[in-house]
Amino acid sequence: MKRFVLVIALLILSTPFAFGNIDKVFIIPFSHLDIGFTKTQEEVSQEYVQMMDSLLQMMDAFPNFCFTIETFWQLEQWLETSPEPWKIQRLIQYIKEGRVELAGAYASMHTGFMNKLSLLETFNSSIKFSKENNFAITTVLMNDVPGYVQDLPDTLSGNNIPYFMSGINDKYAQVLQLPGSVDVFYWEGPNHGKTLTWITKASYMEGLTFKSISSIESYVERLEEEGYPYDAIAILVAADNRGLEPGLVSYLNLTENPASSELQIEFSTPSKFFKHMEEKYKDVIPVYKGDWSGFWEIVKTGGPYSSSLIRWSQEILQGLTYSNMISTEDPLYHIAMKNILLYCEHTAAPGAGWPGNYTLKQTSTFNETVTGYALTAYNSVQELIQKMVPNEAQSNKIYVLNLGNSEQQTLVRFWLDNWDPNIDVLLEFDGREYIAYPFALAFSDPWNQVNNGYEVYMKLPKGLSEITIKGIINDKQTKTTANSIIENAFYRITVKPDGTFDIFDKSLETWVAVNVGKFEHAYTNSMQIREEEHPVVASYTLCENSQQKIMKVMLDNSPIIELDITLPVNEKKILFSYFIDQTKIPYIPYEDHSINYFLRVPVNSCGKFVYKGPDSIVKNPYEFPALRPDQIAVGDVFALESDALTVTMATRQAFMVGFDSTTNSFDFLLLKHYDETATKDLGITRLENVEPGSPDVLAFSFFFTTSKKIDMEGAENFMKPPITLNRINAK
Repeated sequence: MKRFVLVIALLILSTPFAFGNIDKVFIIPFSHLDIGFTKTQEEVSQEYVQMMDSLLQMMDAFPNFCFTIETFWQLEQWLETSPEPWKIQRLIQYIKEGRVELAGAYASMHTGFMNKLSLLETFNSSIKFSKENNFAITTVLMNDVPGYVQDLPDTLSGNNIPYFMSGINDKYAQVLQLPGSVDVFYWEGPNHGKTLTWITKASYMEGLTFKSISSIESYVERLEEEGYPYDAIAILVAADNRGLEPGLVSYLNLTENPASSELQIEFSTPSKFFKHMEEKYKDVIPVYKGDWSGFWEIVKTGGPYSSSLIRWSQEILQGLTYSNMISTEDPLYHIAMKNILLYCEHTAAPGAGWPGNYTLKQTSTFNETVTGYALTAYNSVQELIQKMVPNEAQSNKIYVLNLGNSEQQTLVRFWLDNWDPNIDVLLEFDGREYIAYPFALAFSDPWNQVNNGYEVYMKLPKGLSEITIKGIINDKQTKTTANSIIENAFYRITVKPDGTFDIFDKSLETWVAVNVGKFEHAYTNSMQIREEEHPVVASYTLCENSQQKIMKVMLDNSPIIELDITLPVNEKKILFSYFIDQTKIPYIPYEDHSINYFLRVPVNSCGKFVYKGPDSIVKNPYEFPALRPDQIAVGDVFALESDALTVTMATRQAFMVGFDSTTNSFDFLLLKHYDETATKDLGITRLENVEPGSPDVLAFSFFFTTSKKIDMEGAENFMKPPITLNRINAK
């Protein structure tokens, strides 16, 4: 009996293996771009210059080898060195022959952190280069990042890019829970744009494990056992900033050591694989819709100030562009947008660095470079704005830019060089007179650039307005009292001794929010364990004038040092800001990694959590069959929507937001703070300044209103407050 079994086994082993479905394997070599991570940004740039020079030699030496340039940034570094024209033409020849493919994205992006304009610009550089050289961009690769916004398929479709490929980071592979075939599907956007999408089961490094034909055969057999229904698969071969090496090693392993196999294995580009799948399976590949974003945008909270600069720059640049107030050919536009994109790239976040990868000096250089992106973008947008001051500007005129989506009743702030807190200023605009009241801010941020000046509520048309200073009023009309209650015709707000506050809606005759402002913290290495902050009120100050009421609440016993609440007299909206003193955050040892600060806004409403992405409202965060994190990267508007009561909010600085149904509260992750880093030269050591240029005190500002439907206009206008272009010397 034993002899019979042995004979049967030998017969089985000597029979060529026959595969049930899969008979084609497309191996796709590329180099995965991290602008940083392995080395500093400048060092990575130099490595890609060398890679592009080597690519031409490799293509000549190995005629069956194919390679994909994953991102335009990689190509850009080489082009900026002004290579000989024949080299560029040689590269273009290989692209047209189909042996080299230029993928369409500038880099692998945190799309949840972007707006409509920056998302569109992600693909413009590669598209422009392709048009100049008479070839088409057909595929976008964004690797590593485990999630993308629902607007991405529409954006790709609008640019005639039919294919999207992603090797997600396999540590987060559980975010994908597609039924049936996990790998390939049509992803449809809210405007019905579709892109044929391939997501790896593992990461973009999956191909590094395949050292022989037999290892690929074993992988194919496993896929078939799992029910993979198609005749072809793609295998990605790449490593972080490793250039041609991983793909070339795989090529040599698999082609110089041939073995008999029924599999057709070929080195390929993404578009070749996609064209095969589309030709054979277009009518049977499933279609999925929805948002799939939010997992890695959280790293931007490690640089709350630089993130704030970028969010302001994105909002204002988009407003200027879509209002046709600037030219996208202006060099300042290109500088601003390039730095916005560099900041939105998936490795660009100030922090403790990548454990053991960097020396302390390299960590500091990395953080300085990332924050430099933000500052350069911000300053470039400021310069664009200043160019709009009329050449014939008059000394008694205030020039104010309204980039909101429409005419809006809004707060205008402006400078006077001889500012005096005891006087008011009389203004004239559009045939009406207004009184501007003095104000002073202890802390500023990109949205509030005037520290000491005057402010006035007025209705502004969209675009540039000219306001006349009529004179000075010595009869100061602002009243100041100590009071824990602030109210207008729409809301009554009561601030309690622990710094939380309750909101009563007078028209609805109900408390719409209770205990707003609960702060919590959690250490990154134990993120689910939150501890409450316990600030206490030190003082209340209520300032009132004919246009608005402002309560300043000073807080002790916590890094949260101040709460400001503003109620416009004639508008149903609440504006509130918190100020966090980074110098009062406790020292965090490396074993805890970092500390995260959360803010809760509980609401007395039952509804559906919705939020705005770059260009659309996400009505169902869980429509796409993937897991979602507790906090999702949102755009400028989010809400709890119901027929009875809709709560609309917007936030300028905080962008990671979730809705906790157990506490019925909006849940914001405000910032992540580091003190120590793990270096390869000094081990675990003090990191002096994670975010160079960041002020000690950070502002976090919010818009809140209640109504029957989402107040889209109010929230979006909050994100684009009027900008005063000039400083005035009043006589």
